[in-house]
Amino acid sequence: MKRVIFMAAMLLIFWGVTPFNGGSMAQSAETKKTDISISCAETTQALVDAVVPVMAEKGYKVTYQIFNNNVNTLVAVNDGSMDALMLVHKPFMQIFNNRNNADLVMVEPHMFAVGMGVFSERYTRIEDLPENASIAIMNDSMNMDRGLRILADANLLSIDPSKKTVSLIDIEKNPKNFKFVEMDQTQTVRSLQDMDAAIAFFSHMKNADKDFTNYLIRDQHPDQYPQGVIVKAENAKAKWAQDLVEAFHSKKIRDFAYKHYGGLYQYFD
Repeated sequence: MKRVIFMAAMLLIFWGVTPFNGGSMAQSAETKKTDISISCAETTQALVDAVVPVMAEKGYKVTYQIFNNNVNTLVAVNDGSMDALMLVHKPFMQIFNNRNNADLVMVEPHMFAVGMGVFSERYTRIEDLPENASIAIMNDSMNMDRGLRILADANLLSIDPSKKTVSLIDIEKNPKNFKFVEMDQTQTVRSLQDMDAAIAFFSHMKNADKDFTNYLIRDQHPDQYPQGVIVKAENAKAKWAQDLVEAFHSKKIRDFAYKHYGGLYQYFD
């Protein structure tokens, strides 16, 4: 009888305590995540580097890795090699998700936008671009769409209004017969010496030590391309992810961003 009572007591302890302890351990493991890795590029390296000591004050050790290809930064977060990403805008991320069955999300609140414009080292006014001018344009679908809409908003060409995302084949009217040369977004600034003009991100101009405010024309709707901290969906509400967003939003980082980048990042609030 004593053996039966002992075994029953042991079972009650096992059933009653083990699940509680297991839950506490799982919760503890989540709240104790203090090592965070961020993927970025040269354009955002200084911003990410500046957030390292801010996160350290919150008890985190942040490391980062610089990639030379935007897609690879997304791949690294999606496959778990890196925890978070600070680089691409939300529509670019969404296209990656659709094409790769990925589940990345941009943690809210979103932070800022980076402008895109038409630049030239040969001409000072958009009206001066000649017939058959060669223009470098980004070869990924989302940023090609954005670049073409900049020209369409300036009435330099017309595009198919029925298309949600337009490409070169959707140009309906091209009065000056512009010749578009497709290339990776990181190459558009470098092409300026060979092209009549190039459609480029302000960030790439800044990274090349060029004046990003010296555009011929710029995008009219940068708020449609928000940037922020990107993580896997399962981590969007994790404390470390929320703390990382808070750090990037902090006055210290905003002041640094304005001083270092000269107004490159247009914060939403």
